[in-house]
Formats: sequence, structure tokens, C-alpha cells
Amino acid sequence: MATDYEIIEKFKKSESENYSKVTSYLNLNNNNVLPELQKLHECYITLLKHMEQVINKKEQAEVQLVELNRSLNLATRVDPMTGLANRRAIMEMIKQEFSRSNRHQRYSSIIIANLDSFKNINERYGYNTGDDLLVEVSRVLRGCLRNEDICARWGGEEFLILLPETKLDGALAVAEKIRESIAMTVFLANREGIRITASLGICEHKADQNIFEAISQADQALRQAKSGGKNRALVAS
Repeated sequence: MATDYEIIEKFKKSESENYSKVTSYLNLNNNNVLPELQKLHECYITLLKHMEQVINKKEQAEVQLVELNRSLNLATRVDPMTGLANRRAIMEMIKQEFSRSNRHQRYSSIIIANLDSFKNINERYGYNTGDDLLVEVSRVLRGCLRNEDICARWGGEEFLILLPETKLDGALAVAEKIRESIAMTVFLANREGIRITASLGICEHKADQNIFEAISQADQALRQAKSGGKNRALVAS
């Protein structure tokens, strides 16, 4: 199907050829219609130029619409504070990864991490400092993961991490790396520097397990880590 610009060029070519033929004929016959025809031709050229401008604006609007749709889609999948995936996005990714794992008999794991005593941070330093701390923790989490791993803000001070092609022992190693990295970091969300720890629950996805069962098991392991003294990573039993 011809594009708008191709149609315009076709009009131009056809118009140019026809106009040349008609004016040559009128000149030869000294026809007084020629001046009027020239005026009409100028109007026609002006209309073509105007049409090109309209087409150009239309294409610009289409590009802007595509960018706007992309931005809106991104906004519905990214946590605005941390820049991590949000709950909706990570649920879709877990569903896809678990489906792939089941089809190809592969393995994957999830980790849920929760910052210990985060409420005390908000009460002592204020909610703005608490938000800044979450952003800094997000950077630490990214630094502990591979490119193919997905980290999401699960809600509040809780994060969920999807580890494709990772068995339980590998997931536990990642969880320990995260736990140690957070515990060793002095976060600069406040001038004094803030130290905080995290508790983590780990679950390896099983073939007969749905998303909610896997997340529930990781969450149970997280609760056990909390009740067991915090600042620890536990595997779902």
C-alpha cells in the first residue's frame, strides 16, 4: 500500500507532466485562458505543500503517540521511587519464567527480602529519609544480581527477586550475598549514615507449584527468619 508521501509524489509527477502539455498547447494557440490556468496551478502547488505539512505533522503525532504509549506502559510496570519492577511486572515475569521452567524441565528460584526494623528508621529520621534509604538499598540489590535476574519492589520495605536457571543452593548464596552487602553498607540517606539489616526467605520453584504457592513458601521462610532473630536468610521447608 502506497504511503502518503508516495501518493503526493505521484500527484506532483502527474500534475507536472499534464501542466507542461496544456501550457504548451495554449501558448501555441495564444489562448487567453493561460493566465487563469497559471493561477490555478499556483493554488494547486500551494495545496500540495500544505498537504505535505499536514502529513509531516501527522507522522510526528504518531511518533509521539507511540512514545507516550511506551511511557505509559513503563509507568505501569516500574516502581517510581526505586526504578525497580513493580508487583504487577514481577508477577508477569514469574508467570513466564515458571511456565518456561515447566516446559523445558528447568529450575528457578525466588527470594523475598524485607528490611529489618524499617519502621524505626521512619520514626527516627522521617519518611523522606526512609524513602532515600529504599532507593540506596535498591542499588545494593542490583549490584548483587546478574543481568538476567529480576528485582522488584514487592511493597513497602519488601523486595522480591526472581532468579532464572538457579537452584536452591545458588539462590541461598545470592540471598547471603544480599544480606551481607546490606549489613556492611553505611547508607547515606542521612548525614550520620544509617546501618540496617535484612531478612530473606528463599524458595525453589517446583514443577507442581503455582506462583502463589512459591511466593507463600518464600514468605513463610522470611517470617521464620524474622522470628529467629532477623538479619538471616532461610530456605522454605
